[in-house]
Amino acid sequence: MKGKLAVAIIWHMHQPYYKHPQTSEFVLPWVRLHASKDYLHMARLLNEFPRVKVNFTMVPSLRDQLEDYARGADDEDTRVTMRTVEGTLTADERAHMLARFFSIHHGNVIAQHDEYRRLLQLALASNGRPELLSDDYFVDLALWFNLAWIDPDDIAGDERLRALRDRARRFTREDVHYVIGRQRFMASGAPHLYRSLERDGRIEILTTPYYHPILPLIIDTASARRSDPNALVPDPPFAYPDDALYQLEEAVVSHVRGFGVKPRGVWPSEGAVSPEAADAIKHARIDWFASDEGVLGRSANITFERDDVGALVHPQLLYQPFRLANGVTALFRDREISDRIGFSYGSMSPRDAVGDLIWKLEAARDRLPDDGGPYIASIILDGENAWEAYPNNGNDFLRTLYGTLAADERFETVRVSDFLDAHPAVVKLPTLHTGSWIDADLKVWSGEPAHQRAWHMLERTRRFAQEQWGSLREMPASVRQPLMVAEGSDWFWWYSSRNSSPEDRVFDELFRANCEVIWWYAGAEPPAQLKQPLLDPSRIAAVIGEGGAMLPGKRESYG
Repeated sequence: MKGKLAVAIIWHMHQPYYKHPQTSEFVLPWVRLHASKDYLHMARLLNEFPRVKVNFTMVPSLRDQLEDYARGADDEDTRVTMRTVEGTLTADERAHMLARFFSIHHGNVIAQHDEYRRLLQLALASNGRPELLSDDYFVDLALWFNLAWIDPDDIAGDERLRALRDRARRFTREDVHYVIGRQRFMASGAPHLYRSLERDGRIEILTTPYYHPILPLIIDTASARRSDPNALVPDPPFAYPDDALYQLEEAVVSHVRGFGVKPRGVWPSEGAVSPEAADAIKHARIDWFASDEGVLGRSANITFERDDVGALVHPQLLYQPFRLANGVTALFRDREISDRIGFSYGSMSPRDAVGDLIWKLEAARDRLPDDGGPYIASIILDGENAWEAYPNNGNDFLRTLYGTLAADERFETVRVSDFLDAHPAVVKLPTLHTGSWIDADLKVWSGEPAHQRAWHMLERTRRFAQEQWGSLREMPASVRQPLMVAEGSDWFWWYSSRNSSPEDRVFDELFRANCEVIWWYAGAEPPAQLKQPLLDPSRIAAVIGEGGAMLPGKRESYG
């Protein structure tokens, strides 16, 4: 008789570091908004399912930003929101609101609220002329945008938020202040709830490198050519392996400070690994990491065959932990199931979506050999970005998923470290491929002309800092932090031709600003190249509407 199949669900919580290094202000609102829509409720939902255990990452630089909001930090959209009730909006601020304040799923959110939908219709009818819209219009728009980003369960559980939703218009200063205050409360409460759930044995919290860098590329950008021989890399290459180790070590320190325990597992940013990255993980005294099935396939030279429903034909090849030569343990996610949660199930009913997922797990479990094991299926994806594409912020799907897994005796949800304590990895993986959870390569962050320009400027800045102050560990914090921020993955994600958003220009400016301050701190003039966009100018122009305002309704997407 087959035993239970362990199921490890890992929700990855991450946003770029949005604080401007020269003004210390947040230039984009997505940390605050995801805190009120995703971070808190994703953890709180587990209280309804005491038998379910899951795993979360919380990137250290994300927790830093949540704590800043809890202490009263503002972003541009918060300030604009407050100015609507003062009646002091400038023409540019009105245009900004029309561009930004419909940035949420139109079908699953805006269309569900008659008044918010009416505001969008008026914005489109104004044809980019905000002067045609009244002061009251912008007050109502500000409140609806912020209210719509609060999880529906939280609105239902808060009498005043429910009343605002039902009233729908003619909002006041006090109404606006209350909604923003609730968002700050949610930002402050999220890390505390995660810590409490881990202490109670309900979840495990993994770490990531501090500012979410692609470890193989920080160690040596030339490693991109292992999976893409034609990748464009800077000359000289960016090769600072101690920076990668320091990003890991500081993540561990931050994790202990924030959650009271040392992290045992790490999700390398974007699942990007290499032999050298695995060694850095070992040196940081982290027990295990997770990546993608494509990386395992390239490492072991195997192909994961699936049947006509997408279930693994030989699941034992994937559904087990592996031991690397350096002693670190590795897990690899089931890409089919993970990506269907991330990109497909939102268009299905919760019952059909969860039925499809269970069907895949059931078929794989039935095919597992009786000898070997125990086996573990890893489901890993972004824990914040998928739910906007689901009705009701994904709550119906998640409740159906957790309830089904809790009731089905064939499966057992686990905290990864608990599973590995009971069942240490015995299968050896002699070699580790260099790649990520996207196509098992590093093309999204290295390999194109814009990447090459960005890595060249980062390498030049990093070398300058080394000449001025020595290693990253020796640099003053005011230099070390922006340098570590500039090493983050997100800037390079948006330099890729396959990714674009209305915020391309902002991401480019933030990357260059973090590099520039390092030169200024030394009293030196930054290179001229840092004063110009590294993106193709035509690409920036593509998301800018007439008069410099972004087109209404275009929404942010995330890496």
